Amino acid sequence: MSTQSHTTSRQTPYDSPSQQGFYQQPAGRPRSRIWIAVIGAVVAAALVALAVALSVGHSSAAPATTSPSASTSAPANPATPANPATPATPAHPVTPVQPSAAVEQLQRELGQLNYYEGPVDGVMGPQTIAAIKDLQRQAGLPQTGQMNAATQAALANYLAHGNNQMGGNS
Repeated sequence: MSTQSHTTSRQTPYDSPSQQGFYQQPAGRPRSRIWIAVIGAVVAAALVALAVALSVGHSSAAPATTSPSASTSAPANPATPANPATPATPAHPVTPVQPSAAVEQLQRELGQLNYYEGPVDGVMGPQTIAAIKDLQRQAGLPQTGQMNAATQAALANYLAHGNNQMGGNS
């Protein structure tokens, strides 16, 4: 009797030579090649879009010299504005604030009570608003920073009778 070892090989449909191309991917991983081509196309499209955007932004500038490397490279400093000679215009036009005689009087009165220490310029600025809030806080009123009837009454009362913020022994 012979002592041959008998091994049985179990073939699956995937191992069959006739179906090998049907179930297995061909060598060389073509899916990765497809993804590389897709990513390359997207990058190329982005570079073309960038070049078009920059050429529209620089249409009034002198034409640039073309070289093979300049057409595919990004700008040296993209943080700089496209046209530094053109000032930026705000979305809403800025109107200068006109001084008001009533605000000048308010600033003088708040200054007499040591709530306001800024310039008497007639402009309702941050210092004036802060002074009104201080007056409202001391008078026990809501701190809105805007003059209303209650704040005006408190201001008149403090001007007539003094407050603890005034200098001296009132």
